[in-house]
Amino acid sequence: MIKLTINNVPTLFIKAFTPEDVETIIGFVRDAFKFHSSSSNTILFIDTPITNATVEAVERLTDEGFDVVFRDHHGIDGEPTNDREARVVKATHKLRQMLGDNCTITVRRLHPACSTLVKAGEFAGAVAIIADPDADGLTAAMKAAGITYEGLDEDAAKLDGEPQLQVTGTPISQLLAKGIAVIPSYDATKPKDREIAHQKLFSDWLKAVEGNEAARNRLEEQVENYDQAVIVSHELVKSAVMVTPGVVLVDVSNKPLFDPGTLNALLETETTCQITVIRKDLGPIAAVHGIQYSLAVAKSYQNQINLHELVPKDAKSSPEVGIISNVSFLLHTSEEVWKTEVLPRLKAGKCVASI
Repeated sequence: MIKLTINNVPTLFIKAFTPEDVETIIGFVRDAFKFHSSSSNTILFIDTPITNATVEAVERLTDEGFDVVFRDHHGIDGEPTNDREARVVKATHKLRQMLGDNCTITVRRLHPACSTLVKAGEFAGAVAIIADPDADGLTAAMKAAGITYEGLDEDAAKLDGEPQLQVTGTPISQLLAKGIAVIPSYDATKPKDREIAHQKLFSDWLKAVEGNEAARNRLEEQVENYDQAVIVSHELVKSAVMVTPGVVLVDVSNKPLFDPGTLNALLETETTCQITVIRKDLGPIAAVHGIQYSLAVAKSYQNQINLHELVPKDAKSSPEVGIISNVSFLLHTSEEVWKTEVLPRLKAGKCVASI
């Protein structure tokens, strides 16, 4: 969770999955309204997960008299193929019923960045903005509140794309991407470290976009950490093993900080794999289960491979269950789920395209 004020608009970056997340959103909006000076009572939700918790937060804010606007690009593209997608479709229907024309839910294929769903300054007078705590949520919230720059939409699409493409935007965008790459992964022994670093990065980048030289200098200092992480990634790729044809695994547990984008790009080019698997001891699932496996589909195979097929259709997405997957080309699991569900399906040829 991150809290920023963007062009005088209080903004909360959060993923709503639990009852506690709902209460955090409601409390944040109520507090923002106490100090709101204009006649507007608009709340913008942008790039937020379409979950039951999100629906509840929207419903409660609507019942309290707020004018809620919802814009997102995580709609299901086609018919749902599993229970998770079916739940998203159901939640989407509820949001559209509640909000009518104030609800715009599209798909990434048509809108690769959520910033394309708002006009610059369209929500500059809003009571509050609720957004996803990632680069897409940040750039979309900024633009909505009235802070933008030439090329922001194109940068946002890259920042929300494959890791290896995230550092290919404009120079200011690269500072954000490289800063995100070296934010420490979630560590249960230091639960606040990642959130504090994330908040500082978002705050500095927002200031840098507005022309603050001190903030830009702090961001540029992080580039050294990123460059070192790239070097580590080049070393890690040497330890890659083919667990089954088309699927390559690298164990990074107890290893120095590395850059996921560089590692995945190297694996895709040097091993011609279809799916990369990173075994790690940090991350939201690792915090619960000790080890986390993160799978990603190579760019050229994303239209052919759906990682949701590697877990049971009725599987829920949560760290406690040991499964996190919001898009078809990324999947995170616990070691138990990897061994009992994912790996057997991969070895049986599930998901992997013909080689």
